[in-house]
Amino acid sequence: MSVRTPIIDVIQAHMNRKPLSFHVPGHKNGHKWHSYLPLFEYLLPYDVTELSGLDDLHDAKGAIAESQQLCAQFYGAGETSYLVGGSTSGNLAMIYGVLQEGDTVFVERDCHKSVMHALELCKANVVFLSSQRSSVTNHSLGVPCEVLKHAYKQHPHAKAIILTYPNYWGSVIDYSETFRFAKHHGLLLLVDEAHGAHFVVSNEALNSPPSALQLGADIVVQSAHKMLPALTMTGWLHFSTTIDPLIKKRIKHALQMFQSSSPSYILLASLDGARAFLEEQGHLAYREALEARKDLCEWIEVHPNIELVEEEARFTDPLKLMVKPTNSGTGMSVLNALKQVGIDAEMADPNVALLVLGLSSLHPDTQKRLNHVTIELTPLKEKKDVEAGAKGSLSELIRSKDNKENVELLSLQDAVGKIAATDVIPYPPGIPLLLKGEKISEEHVEQMKQFLSTGVAFQGFQPYEGIVVERKSGEE
Repeated sequence: MSVRTPIIDVIQAHMNRKPLSFHVPGHKNGHKWHSYLPLFEYLLPYDVTELSGLDDLHDAKGAIAESQQLCAQFYGAGETSYLVGGSTSGNLAMIYGVLQEGDTVFVERDCHKSVMHALELCKANVVFLSSQRSSVTNHSLGVPCEVLKHAYKQHPHAKAIILTYPNYWGSVIDYSETFRFAKHHGLLLLVDEAHGAHFVVSNEALNSPPSALQLGADIVVQSAHKMLPALTMTGWLHFSTTIDPLIKKRIKHALQMFQSSSPSYILLASLDGARAFLEEQGHLAYREALEARKDLCEWIEVHPNIELVEEEARFTDPLKLMVKPTNSGTGMSVLNALKQVGIDAEMADPNVALLVLGLSSLHPDTQKRLNHVTIELTPLKEKKDVEAGAKGSLSELIRSKDNKENVELLSLQDAVGKIAATDVIPYPPGIPLLLKGEKISEEHVEQMKQFLSTGVAFQGFQPYEGIVVERKSGEE
């Protein structure tokens, strides 16, 4: 039986009618468009609204419902909801739908900022769990089971645990024991698997991580656009087959709160197509991507100034490559060298640059451009790896209830010992280095300086102006 694309099919049938539009959107099926984006004219007929026969994402009964069901079957989920606000909207809905004010939740400290935003909205009591860190890159690799056991002993009434799987760079520890412990003690397992939507077609023999659903997660959020041929802002939220129907209902209500009431049918069609692509061609495309990886690794091996960085994690995603200068320099120096020949890497931190492969072969121009990559090596200032965030294995987040106006701007050094009144987020990867409500340590400041010295950008933080901290009552 051929692979089905229900959303694409109903949009195509609608277009074939050649209807005249007396409804939104205002471009009238592309009849009225401007000259600034002429190529968009080909997409405009797909940009429809909730007309008869086209279904409604927030009350799906037709094509969207069928497409979501096909996606759930493919991933082994009990049910799947489509996301048109990225995995951010999924994380917000998942956490807000599960947790209520006063609930205690365990959270991996090195999580995406959207998790932090959701926790702030639901006003849960948060216990941050420190991650095992790589001795090679200092990246977070995940929460060992012993850390969770220690946390549970102190907080046996916790309701859930929120984990990131895998990390931004595609690496993760073996989570099987951690997942088993959480399930055995009745903790809801909420997983941000933004970078793992392709694991469903990966090969575990190649050390690729198994999917979070396979490991027993209750609710999983995945970005489709990060690793699959899908448009930006697309993703899906998977419910396990055993999830409590009441929790599912609350999360679906939260999705209506955090997603647009007028979801883009272009994005929905993209999700429909991405799932069909995986179902029909996913395994072949994965093998093509592995050939692309092999070609890149051969280039890295012979390049005099670039080397591959291999993590000591239990699982590593073969479609992500970390590279660094051979002798000196930073990840940013590799990123900039690639940019000079017209190759854009995903991101860089002070240690490595990250190359992300899609589920495809290399572009024909890749090798020609790689042959012109030269790196200007600059001596790297001596640095020590520092870990921001929770100290010890776990830490409770303290959030001030003072008036938001009771803050001041201080230099980085003067801010040590103060309580942060803003999040400090290197982006990418979007993992907060410092959280609003955390005490600023020498380690925080040292890590900020290291990021700044290598050109890493921050969201919500202007280093040359200083950092916003809470002013104690009575201070002027």
